[in-house]
Amino acid sequence: MSDLRIHAEMAVFSIEPEELHGMICGMAVNGQREFVLSDLIDLVGVDALSDQESLGVFVNAALDELHDQNMIFQPLIADDTDPIAKRVETIANWCGGFLAGFAAGLDFEQHELPVDVQEIIKDLVSLTGLDPEDYNEAEFEPGEQEEHESSLIEVHEYIRVSTLLVLAMMDDLAAEAAAD
Repeated sequence: MSDLRIHAEMAVFSIEPEELHGMICGMAVNGQREFVLSDLIDLVGVDALSDQESLGVFVNAALDELHDQNMIFQPLIADDTDPIAKRVETIANWCGGFLAGFAAGLDFEQHELPVDVQEIIKDLVSLTGLDPEDYNEAEFEPGEQEEHESSLIEVHEYIRVSTLLVLAMMDDLAAEAAAD
């Protein structure tokens, strides 16, 4: 279990760690100049917090990864040792959290967002609709497991790269808006 996941589990008790990570990432890439912890607390709800110090540690670690020059960012979703259904569930949760965080405090109308950002948002919306019950490994046909494994690797990489792209495009958009 990663240190990031441990800090998330210590910080909140009524939200899944991957959803919280998605919220933080969404808020961090929506073009705002700085990340405001109180805005995250407002979004999550103070009742969901179990340890504000752990939340601060988690947020700082998540933001450090997201902004790392070596692009070490990884969405906090279940890894390939977990069952496929669990990974599908955590992908849907992460994407839902990302969308909530992205929308929170967004200073732009949807039509003002770069077309690529709009497309990524649409893709993430569709990923929130993934149903883990559709991925019961006991019901897979021969060869299906490998197909799903391959697809999940692609989805994970798509989420990772898309988050970094949204960050860059929204930073550019915010800079253009500030210059006007």
